Amino acid sequence: MSSISLRHIYKVYPKKEKQKFKLFRKKNENSNDEEVLAVDDFNMEIEDGEFVVFVGPSGCGKSTTLRMIAGLETISGGELYIDGKLMNNVEPMHRDIAMVFQNYALYPHMTAYDNIAFGLKMRKIEEEVTDENGNKKVIFRHLTKEEIDSKVKEASALLGIDELLYRKPSQMSGGQRQRIALGRALVRKPKVFLLDEPLSNLDAKLRTTMRSEIVKLHQKIKTTFIYVTHDQVEAMTMGTRIVVMKKGVVQQIDTPTNLFDYPNNLFVASFIGTPQMNIFNVNIKKNNNNLLVKFVNGQELSFDLNNLRKIEDSYLDGNEHNIFLGIRGEHLKFANSGLKVKANIVEVLGSSTHVFVKLEKENNDYIVCVNDRVDIVPHDELFLEFDEKKVHMFDKQSTLSIMKRWGE
Repeated sequence: MSSISLRHIYKVYPKKEKQKFKLFRKKNENSNDEEVLAVDDFNMEIEDGEFVVFVGPSGCGKSTTLRMIAGLETISGGELYIDGKLMNNVEPMHRDIAMVFQNYALYPHMTAYDNIAFGLKMRKIEEEVTDENGNKKVIFRHLTKEEIDSKVKEASALLGIDELLYRKPSQMSGGQRQRIALGRALVRKPKVFLLDEPLSNLDAKLRTTMRSEIVKLHQKIKTTFIYVTHDQVEAMTMGTRIVVMKKGVVQQIDTPTNLFDYPNNLFVASFIGTPQMNIFNVNIKKNNNNLLVKFVNGQELSFDLNNLRKIEDSYLDGNEHNIFLGIRGEHLKFANSGLKVKANIVEVLGSSTHVFVKLEKENNDYIVCVNDRVDIVPHDELFLEFDEKKVHMFDKQSTLSIMKRWGE
């Protein structure tokens, strides 16, 4: 196992080099010759045996950060420590890290056994021996066939791929190939496992299966895992902690439940959770022990401040403040009174139903999740009741949360 410390990590890609021969250079009006800041001041302490997930939209810097940990990208600024040792200038092969890629990277002409064993055949291990004069010295030697076979069989048994060992990649499914790729990383017994979107090429059903298998593998070997994905469902179901990134900047580092319950800002609130959180543009004003909430179409609701998480005092000064109000679909329910909306689309998902509704004079769709089937058709007029304990509020300018966590 291994701890990892990322301290003020930056990654800057330099300006594109100008081509020497302008005659052959094609003009591209959309080209950008400025430096690209891919990762901006990344700070994190990863403990031994953690399963950390980097998540965010494409281009947010999550894979770049992973590749800097692996040594496949140079670090523009900051310090990377593994087990307390500075790794900025250490070659990838000396970091004791194993990486699993999105495209499996298996040799097509080799059997699964040979793919798993290949790295072991190339690797040398340190060993202390005694020479003929009785002096001890350190030598480097290749693993024996018996040692390699033992390690391959051990990994095979752990992953349940014994029957695949003598097949070639072309004879395997996507999930089977990914297990072989995991096996190849596993036999090295590295300090850290790095997984770069390993399930994105698999179909939905197989992704669900492989998610649980990777989590079980982590629980068995108790090694530090860092996993990159753009799929927030994978992040929520696999990670002990999640790093949410946007445009190279860390938005929040927290447990899955805290990210869901207490998003730091509007981006995290919108990105985490399926379906996406509903966001309303509203004006709020304190009135005695209530909070008056006015929607863009003029409708008003009154929330009991005792039911809400504590709001920053500056928003409760008796004046009107324009903010974003967020609430998840499962925390809305249909009632006899409340916010008047009109049904737009009804999606029946077997035992549950998603109802998309609109406010009058608004084009945005809002979703209501019902754990049952409902007798609702498009254009029905309905009323929404908010679960006040689950309401989120964000500043209009900074988009930061203006509410404290329960107990604070």
